[in-house]
Amino acid sequence: MQSSAQLAQTDRDTITRLLYSIGTKREVERYLRIFSASSHPGQPAKFAVVKIGGAVLDQLDDLALSLSFLYRVGLYPVVLHGAGPQLNEILEAEGVTPDYIDGIRITDAKTLQIARRVFAEENLRLVTALEKLGTRARPIVTGVFTADYLDREKYGLVGKITRVDKRPIEAAITAGALPILTSLAWSNEGQLLNVNADVAAGELAKELEPLKIVYLNDKGGLYHGVTGQKLDVINMDEEYDSLMKESWVKYGTKLKLREIKELLDHLPRTSSVAIISADSLQKELFTDSGAGTLIRRGYKLFKHSSIDA
Repeated sequence: MQSSAQLAQTDRDTITRLLYSIGTKREVERYLRIFSASSHPGQPAKFAVVKIGGAVLDQLDDLALSLSFLYRVGLYPVVLHGAGPQLNEILEAEGVTPDYIDGIRITDAKTLQIARRVFAEENLRLVTALEKLGTRARPIVTGVFTADYLDREKYGLVGKITRVDKRPIEAAITAGALPILTSLAWSNEGQLLNVNADVAAGELAKELEPLKIVYLNDKGGLYHGVTGQKLDVINMDEEYDSLMKESWVKYGTKLKLREIKELLDHLPRTSSVAIISADSLQKELFTDSGAGTLIRRGYKLFKHSSIDA
């Protein structure tokens, strides 16, 4: 009879062979080696931060399978999810019209009360889906983020993160479970505050400095608002200023790009952020071609009219 360690190795070998169908054996083995070497007992959360948009939670089976795939090859992404569409649905059913300024949800006491419930429910749904696949997962609804008010008069009960506590995340991974976070934060005075999930994911990535930063959305990338074409690569140093002036870049898109720019400015120049769909996660992580939209700092090109300029 095989031991649990032998079964786990057989499982890992089977999944690794499956990965060969999406990339070359050389690519897959190189990335597995890099990712496996990134995490060690002193810093178990160095592999990846995966931010899941609320709309992706409606594709729960694909999402759980993609995350379980990583778990079975011994990789532990730090997962943080939103729940915007689910929250809007419940608010509207209760006669509350969702309101935003600059992509930030204005949050009064009733909205926060409902948000807390929705975040807990969606977190549990994802954890349960993972556990059904044999993937250990730990719900971390609060306790990682400390925040002050972003601007109480303007946004209400919305937080600006001041501290990220890695300990609950690292404890989950050390215990062999995927940490599944929400973006809710506590103030020092004990007030619960709502934080935009893109903002929270950026602060989390700044603290952890992982090898990979992935944002999952339902569209599988960012698309040009006029032409409808997928943006394969965005070089922030060169394109950010002009992108932010585009008429179609507004609300949540503008906020997301601003947060990613700030994040990449904080990290080593080699860092990047990928925006992809849940079913493209393996391709993004284990092949050179990647998937979705890749956002990196790149380099700013300066044009001169003469060699003396």
